[in-house]
Amino acid sequence: MKHYAHVNGTKIEYMDRGHGPVIILIHGTQSSSLEPYHVDRLVVSGFRVIVPSRPGYGETPYSFSASPQAFAASLRRLMAVMAIDQYHVYGISAGGPTAIELASQNEHALSLTLAAAVTSVVDFPYRQYISRNVAQPAFIALQFAMRKFVLRAIQKQPFEATARMIQSTSLLALDVIRDEVTPYDIFLLKRVANQMAFGLGAQFDLRQQVTDETLLGVTCPTYIVHSKNDKAVPVRHAHHAKRLIPHAQLTILNSPGHLIWIGRQARKSEQQIERFIRFNS
Repeated sequence: MKHYAHVNGTKIEYMDRGHGPVIILIHGTQSSSLEPYHVDRLVVSGFRVIVPSRPGYGETPYSFSASPQAFAASLRRLMAVMAIDQYHVYGISAGGPTAIELASQNEHALSLTLAAAVTSVVDFPYRQYISRNVAQPAFIALQFAMRKFVLRAIQKQPFEATARMIQSTSLLALDVIRDEVTPYDIFLLKRVANQMAFGLGAQFDLRQQVTDETLLGVTCPTYIVHSKNDKAVPVRHAHHAKRLIPHAQLTILNSPGHLIWIGRQARKSEQQIERFIRFNS
């Protein structure tokens, strides 16, 4: 069930599911509070998972002044309003900067997990040009066209379409990726395609960045997990965070690409994250 809150003059849409230790899960690009990656299994494993839609996604509005710093401050206030005194922070992909801001210098954060997460500046060709306001109508139209194409492809050839979706964010050859695809991966990526969120959230993602000072301010237990085959968010982001958060645990995976929740070893990686969070509860 969706919930809505008004914090610091900003509307925040969020999902609140499950019971147990609280995890604030910060979703990645083209997602929302309906984030499919790992959420269901975290709930089944005995966690309460709160997934807010980041600015420009879902029904959380975007403004030119939106930033990971400002949104993290709103999330801290939201937790205070909800009387949640302690929580774990879990950042996925482009949700990494907000997750890091939320965990940095925050006595209420019990742990930080960074999964395939951006930890500095987003790697995207022509980022400065595409992030301009004037480019947004064309960029949004392109996103809708891509979603329509992906949905049609998955309906016609689910296995091949899934493999090619994985390949788009992977350094591996397509034949290698085909060997990794499971029926659950096809089901999961169908969900991803159906709930893909478009709009100004992509502009938010392209403009965000993380300072070294923010990373140095993370003192809670930290787990960084990343695939060495990630083309969308290169593995150097994981090593960068590890250098500035020296107490962090770092696991480099051999998963097929950016989507570490996909592939034959995905459940093992998820369980490692769950054990880390539970240990620090």
